[in-house]
Amino acid sequence: MNDLRFALRQPFQNPTFTIIATLTLALGIGANSAIFSVVDAVLLRPLPYPNPEQLVMIWGASARGANADQTDSFPDFYDYREKSQSFSAMAAYSGAGTVLSRVGEAQELRGVAVNGDFFEAIGMQPMLGRGFTAEEAKAGQPSVVVLGHGLWKRVFGSDPKIIGQQINLAGRNYTVLGVMPPRWRFPINAETSEFIMPLEPLVAKEVPRRGSHFLKLIGRIKPGLSVKQAEAEMKPIAAHLAQQYPDTNTDRSVKLVSLLEDVVGDVRPALLILFGAVSFVLLIACANVANLLLARAATRAREIAIRTALGASRAQIVRQLLTESFLLALLGGAGGLLLAWWGVDVLRALGPRNLPRLDDVHVNAGVCAFTFALAILSTLLFGLLPALQLSRGNVNESLQQGSKSSSGGVHGTRMRATLVVSQVALSLLLLAGAGLLIKSFFNLRATNPGFEPSRLLVLDQVVPRGKYSAEDVQRRFYSQLIPKLAAIPGVESVGGANPLPFSGNDRGSSFIIAGEPDPGPKKPSGCIALSRHPELLPHDENPAAERPRFRSPRQRALDTCRDCERSICSPFFIKQKSNRAASSA
Repeated sequence: MNDLRFALRQPFQNPTFTIIATLTLALGIGANSAIFSVVDAVLLRPLPYPNPEQLVMIWGASARGANADQTDSFPDFYDYREKSQSFSAMAAYSGAGTVLSRVGEAQELRGVAVNGDFFEAIGMQPMLGRGFTAEEAKAGQPSVVVLGHGLWKRVFGSDPKIIGQQINLAGRNYTVLGVMPPRWRFPINAETSEFIMPLEPLVAKEVPRRGSHFLKLIGRIKPGLSVKQAEAEMKPIAAHLAQQYPDTNTDRSVKLVSLLEDVVGDVRPALLILFGAVSFVLLIACANVANLLLARAATRAREIAIRTALGASRAQIVRQLLTESFLLALLGGAGGLLLAWWGVDVLRALGPRNLPRLDDVHVNAGVCAFTFALAILSTLLFGLLPALQLSRGNVNESLQQGSKSSSGGVHGTRMRATLVVSQVALSLLLLAGAGLLIKSFFNLRATNPGFEPSRLLVLDQVVPRGKYSAEDVQRRFYSQLIPKLAAIPGVESVGGANPLPFSGNDRGSSFIIAGEPDPGPKKPSGCIALSRHPELLPHDENPAAERPRFRSPRQRALDTCRDCERSICSPFFIKQKSNRAASSA
């Protein structure tokens, strides 16, 4: 207690030193706490599902060892589900979009379309009402839907009587069966999950087609089994399907990835590198404060000498000095926690939207505990060496020189020089890394994307399938829409693309050269279909031909396969005239 009472008086005796040291530590600790809050939310915190370690993504893969994850078809999904013994439940899903129509208004919604085993697979049920059964999820059954909590609260005013009522989605009436809990989201990296609806009725024509690969599969492995064990069982099943159906499954295999690993993806190395960089910032801050303490030690040499002459042991001196350092670290930790709180808000507002679980980043009890641990570690990093150096001083020499002692001896000079060199080395390392990142950023900005992006706007047009189901009706709609868009003041030209460049998607399609023999089933090449007058491209109805598909597994959840929607979504490019501002269009 005496050490603590004495340490509490020190900040008031030298307030300038205290403020400088506290701010220096606050910057280092705050940066680490802010980045740790991201690491905690993305990498360490378990997914918000029961027993999340049992959830795995089941991706199609190339038997030749290619790394690209591939989607699956309904027949493959059924075979996996029936022949495998490692799963307690397996479900198929795809992103979906629709239009909610109410009196006088309509709004676009984003959600997920799933098969009937989905709720069992993820282990969650609606907080109000219930989910749909496997029988209700089949084609030909009355249309049903489960609402997300955000949609229920925003549009329906949290009315519990919505259960059992009908709402209009894309021109069709759906019966509301349930409402999901707050903060529920699937896929976990989706910006929003506003509804869950049955998948099979949306893609009834695709259900029997083994070559129509657009499904994402999620499974819950049985307790006690590992991902590798489940994958070892699934690979022979995929190999048998490749032999049994060579037209569609040649060179296709399967791979399993834990759901957390699939969500995190390539973000883990980047976050760990960033966390390492801010750790260097903390080391620089500690070295800086240690240098300040060594410089101040020269003015306290007489004080320490007197205490030693009065009988204080070296251990007592070191304990007293470490107590003072710990108090500084606590002040720096408190300031760092405030900076982290503010920094997390900035990260959520300005951070990349494709960062998984960005909305879950908060300063919670775990981050506070980490900050306190950093304060203790900082005490040892910046306080121990000055304390040892000051406690080993020559008592007689210090008493004779009094307050004029300034150098702290050869050892003190060497220690300060070492700390300065360490600060400069770490600073140069961080500057070099920052310089490389800035150079890479400008190189990316200077890369030619293959088209002129300036004055280019993007519009997503969603059209209800129920109202525009026939292709001639769809063409008529777009033929009327294009001139209206082109007539907007400031618009130079209008075109369409499906999918958008750099959206994370590509389309695969097979073709046969006129007059040449059919070479048989081939792996389709990725392409982007561009048109000045966009229309829905008709599919090849040949069952042996592969359907257009999306092959990027970690695309944003809003990029959805239009074959799996009740709505038709076509992106448009709108080029502005050079003499108009962006707001003109």
